Amino acid sequence: MKKIFCYHCQQEVKPYGFSKLRFCSQCYRRLTDDGNGFYRVCENCSANMPPDADYCFKCGHSLNGSADKIISPYSAKELILSWLLGIFAIIFGIFIISGILYISFNLIAVFLVFAAIYWLYYFIKLRFF
Repeated sequence: MKKIFCYHCQQEVKPYGFSKLRFCSQCYRRLTDDGNGFYRVCENCSANMPPDADYCFKCGHSLNGSADKIISPYSAKELILSWLLGIFAIIFGIFIISGILYISFNLIAVFLVFAAIYWLYYFIKLRFF
């Protein structure tokens, strides 16, 4: 049997409503499906789920009376792929940062050389001409 709990008063309720609006029979607040309304609680691990869920998202317990689902967060292939993607992202980030530092250092050096040449030109111009 579906157990539905009110988000506001945390009581098990049998919602009633008009057309598409649903209300809690305990606290009379409006119930919605976007996290501010009613939800189901897993009998195995007490996790909150949407009311139309067939399996618990946390432990895999069946809410319909069928066989439980084995929940594995990642397969070995996905885990290796995520590690390789992370390593690639770190190497790419280091490459980009070192490129930015190299370019900015060279730009600073070029601007300093131009500033020194400009200063020398005006120093010579004022002294000798």
